[in-house]
Amino acid sequence: MRIGVKGLVAGALTLATLGSGGGVAQAQQVTIGADGKTAPVFSYVQATRERVWIPVANTDTDSNGVIDRIAIDIVRPKESGPTVKVPAIIDASPYYTANGRGNEGQRIITNENGTLDRFPLYYDNYFVPRGYAFIAAHSLGTAFSTGCVNHGGPTDIAGFKAVIDWLNGRVPGYTSVDGTTANTAVWHNGSSSMIGKSYDGTFANGVAATGVEGLKTIVPISAISAWYNYSRTAGIRHNNNYPSGLSNGIAGVRDDVGVKPPLVQTPTGPVTRQALCGPVRDAMDQLDGDEHGDINEYWRDRDHNKDANKVKASVFIVHGFQDDNVRMDHVGLWWDALKANSVKTKLWLLRTGHVDPFEQRRAVWVDTLHRWFDQELHGVANGIDGEPKVTIEDAPDVWGNYADWPIPGTQNTDVYLRAGANPAGAGTIGGMSGGMADTLTFQNTGANISENTLMGTPEGQQTNRRVFITPPLKKDVRLSGTAVLKLRAALGLERSNLSAVVAEIGTTTQILRGGNQDGVTDTTKRTCWGATSTDDNACPTLGAECTTTGIGVDNACYLEVSKNISTNVAQWRVTRGTLDSRQRNSYWYADAKAGEVVPGQFNDYTIPLQPTEHIFKAGNRISIIVTANLYGEFRTIGTPDTPGYVGSAISPAQEIRIDTRASKISLPIVGGSVALFDAGAFTDPQTTVSGTVPATLSLSLRGAATFDPFIPGVAQNYTATTTANVISTAGNATLSVSDPGRMTNGAFSLANPLQVAFEKSTWNGPVSNDEVDVTFTQAIGANDPLRTGTYSKTLTFTLSTTQP
Repeated sequence: MRIGVKGLVAGALTLATLGSGGGVAQAQQVTIGADGKTAPVFSYVQATRERVWIPVANTDTDSNGVIDRIAIDIVRPKESGPTVKVPAIIDASPYYTANGRGNEGQRIITNENGTLDRFPLYYDNYFVPRGYAFIAAHSLGTAFSTGCVNHGGPTDIAGFKAVIDWLNGRVPGYTSVDGTTANTAVWHNGSSSMIGKSYDGTFANGVAATGVEGLKTIVPISAISAWYNYSRTAGIRHNNNYPSGLSNGIAGVRDDVGVKPPLVQTPTGPVTRQALCGPVRDAMDQLDGDEHGDINEYWRDRDHNKDANKVKASVFIVHGFQDDNVRMDHVGLWWDALKANSVKTKLWLLRTGHVDPFEQRRAVWVDTLHRWFDQELHGVANGIDGEPKVTIEDAPDVWGNYADWPIPGTQNTDVYLRAGANPAGAGTIGGMSGGMADTLTFQNTGANISENTLMGTPEGQQTNRRVFITPPLKKDVRLSGTAVLKLRAALGLERSNLSAVVAEIGTTTQILRGGNQDGVTDTTKRTCWGATSTDDNACPTLGAECTTTGIGVDNACYLEVSKNISTNVAQWRVTRGTLDSRQRNSYWYADAKAGEVVPGQFNDYTIPLQPTEHIFKAGNRISIIVTANLYGEFRTIGTPDTPGYVGSAISPAQEIRIDTRASKISLPIVGGSVALFDAGAFTDPQTTVSGTVPATLSLSLRGAATFDPFIPGVAQNYTATTTANVISTAGNATLSVSDPGRMTNGAFSLANPLQVAFEKSTWNGPVSNDEVDVTFTQAIGANDPLRTGTYSKTLTFTLSTTQP
């Protein structure tokens, strides 16, 4: 049953006196408040807290002969049950006893009763009083779940899918890790969501990609869509044995989690789950393909984009487009795949890095998320679907709303990389091939080069890079989407890494990258966003300043942050991309020699850069930088000539020659090439070609229309047709006819009026030689008197416009 605001006016009036933050009325049903959102009418203090273990069918990741069980912690309104059903908000995470969640690294705290004294984050404190259940689901191999972590693979996803299945009554759940006492979700209304940042949001993507019934929406924040793209790029690995290293860390248990998960009993004595799963992690090292860096079956199993056609849930993506941890290609690939499969989507793009929107636009985010969940899980018709689909932070704390992404009006624009007058200096860009030389060379140094070095003094030495730069821009230019370098080059050896950076040269204001918090810094101020375990009215006003003293360990009093903004940034990396030349045709692994080239022979290389949003400011310059090694793992695994040796991901030193007649970069520019020309970005000679169209409204009719002879005493509808030809240069046009009246024969008139109908009568733009059928209808009744002779009527047709 859908809950509509209009149908619940009485409830809204009842709650009109409640504070917007946390006043509690004793209610037995989910209630819509005067603001059109679910109201905080349930007690958080009295909420039901429980832990359930759910078997994951056909899954035994620790090979102990026992089906793995995933543990979930639930907090829900006390009233929820067979007669008061509520939806579930699920945060699926591997971090609950390890790294913790949120900006403050909160971990679960388990009490002696086996339930939680603290749920991390604010979702429980805010949403449970408003008629939701919150579930903290522990990834297999972590916290209180059994089994072993599998780096986001199929068994990890199966565990969280089992949670959705349990909520919808398709699989059993139990009150203990190995018991048989059943626990059934009789309180669940059939609708669930998954939300979370980073790894947590990645699980949401993966479960949605199974097409599981009952998962109505997901909100992936800074999330991965394909694990391959997280730890490597186009054949270049960023680290060594990353899956096993991460899986080991998240299986740990910190000291501040209350009652700890029990040790695992083995024939040789009790061990931690972290130790038990060592062989699983060793197997990961054999499967991850570090020796070649390509996509193989291991990574294919962890690519959710390929299964976007199975997604039934709506998807609300949130991501920072300066996130160098989970980079923007995860958004670009997922967004495109979802749109291609007509999945309902919404998008927020932030200017910070790996940062939750709760940390930087807290009030608006909480309100938006609340309305989204109300609509998707409770069926509240609150109009959020009618709002713009995309929200982008265009400048620090300046937000724009758009119908889609890339921004409508964006055109992929080919920009040619051309040699300048001095081959030793920077080149230029143009709208067509040209320049002062056919080729330019630079040296691959055999090492990564820092971005500051690459961007600095762009018209200086070009030894280890090639820079192609615009004159100072006359107007702002906006880039929206994915730039792609289409490089034609000859290598000095059989392989080389090839890279590109797009930069803005000139003073700008930016939220700085990097640091421990990726663009933000904690302040000392805390604000309140929900009830606490000891006080339902802890937040009479949402967002009010608060302290954590004496309000219970499970509270919603969180630190505010400030953005690290600099108003004097001299050069800024807009986007970047890299490619191992061996992957020029495919990222899929074939063999060690696949993709190698003949040294000195020109080949074509397509290098996608990270999707992004950026406005190049008037007075600054756009710089396109081509180089070799940009980022990649320089460390080796083992020693040469020993089993298991893996070399550096850095390509060796060599000369690289660029074909400056054929090489170009496709930039997604709002307004396309016209915007670049108008801004003076191209150095091509320009002239203006014009032509004038005279104002024209032309209407002609192809002959008179004649009915068949009218037969007296017989009721019949007669039709006749002619064709109108329309030519108009106006912004719009309308075809009309004078009042047809009645056809006459001398002093005699027909009893019924003449009818005239147009096949088409309006145009919303210019048109030439549009043929329009005109149909005349005359009704003759059986008793109508008809005079010998010809009945006729002269009609006037008019073509008019309001936009000449």
